[in-house]
Amino acid sequence: MRFVPRKLFFTGDLSRGRPNWRIRLRTLITLGVLVSAIYLLLGWTADRVADSISAETEVRLFRWIDLGNEPRDDPAFDRAQSIFQRMLAAPDLRPLPYHLVLFDMEGPNAFALPGGLVAVTPDLLAELDHEIGLAFVLAHELGHHQHRHALKRLGRTLLYRLAIAAVAGPGDMSLVQNGVWLASQRYSREQEHDADRFGMERVHQVFGTTQGALEFFEAIHAQFGESSPLGAMFQTHPLTSERLERLRLIAAELNPSAPLVDSAEPYHERF
Repeated sequence: MRFVPRKLFFTGDLSRGRPNWRIRLRTLITLGVLVSAIYLLLGWTADRVADSISAETEVRLFRWIDLGNEPRDDPAFDRAQSIFQRMLAAPDLRPLPYHLVLFDMEGPNAFALPGGLVAVTPDLLAELDHEIGLAFVLAHELGHHQHRHALKRLGRTLLYRLAIAAVAGPGDMSLVQNGVWLASQRYSREQEHDADRFGMERVHQVFGTTQGALEFFEAIHAQFGESSPLGAMFQTHPLTSERLERLRLIAAELNPSAPLVDSAEPYHERF
């Protein structure tokens, strides 16, 4: 009897015949789930390592960072330094050697780096008229220190790059790298929300009010407007309008009998 092979209408071999979209879709979903699981595991590991680092070890690892000066005879910086010391005097901060420096760059900005450093720019000091407005910005940066945000971002970046290099080798992993970068932006925005809450609570703890705390973000929103919600996906910081809304809710929690005034009223002496 002669054997006549039957024609195959379906095959799992994607290299022959008609490709099957179900198999491709299943493969993509499996790859996506695997990459997401690895991303979450590496992020969790980096955060746990950062949480385990003592203040002494952090200072020893990052003592080489030197970004700016503590200028003498600068009234604006002297006022900032005075407010900064008031923020530090309240209890429950991590035991780091906190210090405030003036970083010479354009634009109003402030940031925190591991080891206790908080930097402000001259344009930031010129932008803020009220001490509570500046106090919130400084307390926000202390919030990054309190939650070890810089350590966690650094740890996640190192682990992600090592993992991608180990998997990709000489191959092209740009798609995975872009996906990791996009996911990291969301993580950074979550850190900003955590630091915002810490900053508002710290200001209320020191001054007994949060009135005027939103001066900086209100000024930024008035000057530069708002990016689109889609564009916000690619930013390290939340939308300013969303940020203001969250901060006003926090202020209402802290000041139930005295809602936060949107504009910075001269509760304290103007600079």
